[in-house]
Amino acid sequence: MSDGPRYNFITGLPRSGSTLLSAILRQNPKTTAGMTSPVGSITNALRIMMTQNTEIKALVDDPARARILRGIFDGYYSEHQDKEVIFDTNRGWSGRIPELLHLFPEAKLIATVRDPAWVFDSVETIIRKNPIRQSSMVKPGMNIEARAEAMMGHDGFIGGPLGHLKEAVFGQDSHRVMIVDYRALCVAPDKALDAIYKFIDLPAHEHDFDRVEYMQEEFDAALNTPGLHTVRSKVEYQERQTLLPPNIFARLSSMAFWTGEMNTKAARVVIAEKAAIPLQPADTAATVPQNG
Repeated sequence: MSDGPRYNFITGLPRSGSTLLSAILRQNPKTTAGMTSPVGSITNALRIMMTQNTEIKALVDDPARARILRGIFDGYYSEHQDKEVIFDTNRGWSGRIPELLHLFPEAKLIATVRDPAWVFDSVETIIRKNPIRQSSMVKPGMNIEARAEAMMGHDGFIGGPLGHLKEAVFGQDSHRVMIVDYRALCVAPDKALDAIYKFIDLPAHEHDFDRVEYMQEEFDAALNTPGLHTVRSKVEYQERQTLLPPNIFARLSSMAFWTGEMNTKAARVVIAEKAAIPLQPADTAATVPQNG
């Protein structure tokens, strides 16, 4: 293994604070992070090609495949080799933990989560802000029931990552995973970041949570969904009324499996409601009080 940067990974649900977390982490000179990178898609395509193409798989053995896949990471992040930790973001990483640990045995994953009802609500809000554009995230003419069904399907925008998240949280490598709830990140970002740094074995950093900025206008424009990855300057949680019908909200909200007791070794950073949720492992997790 080289003496270069350590690779850790940001994964989890869409619209759950991964871009916000990345924007905060970018303030730390020892780390780099960003929105979803192409590394996940490139390595997945290469892995499939190297194992399914008859000619290639005869010439490339497992050690060579591992070197090639690691080379994609080092090549993409060649300008950040001075960093101590590189965070690569992809919702699919939670379903590829064995592969990641084969390439980077010390890797850990930060899985941002949010009540699925509010994830869908957030998507609906963004789409409604651009009424004369047809977002590529939904099919034309679908009503809200159909959009919810499509997004929560096993390969849907929300349902796909949710399935991968369960695989990560309840799998044999769950001790490599930390769940970070969106509300906890917004209500008490200092406590959330302290827990994250402890989890990844990196000294804490003093962040400016009033000056956090990040945007990817070109990427969002390509999806016909402007504002999808824009981060507000000040980290704060904003209460508002949902746009969803009550039946849809209740159905989706019931899927937030991380809010109760779980038989897992995954760490959690969550909002404490009336009683604190048991956290595992206790020395790498934090409960954020309701009042921050």
